[in-house]
Amino acid sequence: MFFKNHSANDRLSIWRSLRQKEFTNAKEILSEYKSIKVCSRYIDYYTPKSWPNPFEIVSEGYFCHSGVTLLITSHLLHKNFISCNEIELPVISNNIDGTHGLVLVDNNDVYNFVPGEIVDLEFVKENSTIFTIHKLDKKQFTY
Repeated sequence: MFFKNHSANDRLSIWRSLRQKEFTNAKEILSEYKSIKVCSRYIDYYTPKSWPNPFEIVSEGYFCHSGVTLLITSHLLHKNFISCNEIELPVISNNIDGTHGLVLVDNNDVYNFVPGEIVDLEFVKENSTIFTIHKLDKKQFTY
């Protein structure tokens, strides 16, 4: 979806088109974000007050694991695929592939633990170390 040669305007234009696209389920949205090449950590996942909004993530290219999770969270909320009022974003270390950062939990479904897939919370607990869980009001993701 995003490549190194894209300018900030290119990335914002691509993301705008993606947000305007019609999706029938959350898995379709996740498959769009699966192609992002995850970079080094840009976002301090322990300090939610410091997190950039999705437009800043796209514009600046903050495509670390946490940045991609925040984009997915924003998009799923935008399309009403997340049902709860409180968003859970655990900070994890994935014991399968060695990645670390935020994942999204909604009703025992976990997004972005395995890129492009939704997995069960029990699978995540068995295959990761969970350091902390941020519980945020979904109003924080409304732009």
